[in-house]
Amino acid sequence: MLIDGVILAGGKSSRMGCNKSQIQFKGKPLINHVYDLLFPQVRQVWISTNEHLEQFPEDIQFQDEFSESFGPLTGIYSGLNKAESDWVQFCPNDSPFLDANLVRYLTQFINDKNLDIVIPSVNNFLQPTFILCSKSLANEIPDFVNKEGAKLLKWVMAHNYVTVEFADKKAFTNINDKDALALIEND
Repeated sequence: MLIDGVILAGGKSSRMGCNKSQIQFKGKPLINHVYDLLFPQVRQVWISTNEHLEQFPEDIQFQDEFSESFGPLTGIYSGLNKAESDWVQFCPNDSPFLDANLVRYLTQFINDKNLDIVIPSVNNFLQPTFILCSKSLANEIPDFVNKEGAKLLKWVMAHNYVTVEFADKKAFTNINDKDALALIEND
């Protein structure tokens, strides 16, 4: 089964104070770690960003389709519309320890059930920005946001989904601020 990957890098990075996808970690920007780990797992990697990233080809980068951001659902909506495969794996740009087998683990579940979303979980804590999602859900997101709000987890739970438990909490670590960056640099 062919899967496209979308790295969510269109946020404001307000807690970091600058574009966190470009923060250096172990000699390269955070987003490069995610790209390098996601690339071998998918047919194509796309990057949802509202700021051109010099290190990546322009033709894999795209801007959100809405002028107003409503959080991760903005990038998910735009990513589902951009992707060419029936299923899309999403990952945040600030997760440098991404599981190198994430897509393989999650795709096992889409063949067995009539699902819309496969969502990883660690210790029963859902990881919604790492969802594997059916492209067929794209068109309903604007209506959902208008009626229900922009909560990603609420949107996930409104669909036929399954959770997949992972043991490695570190694989889902997000670097949202300078304190979190300092912690992993000293790890």
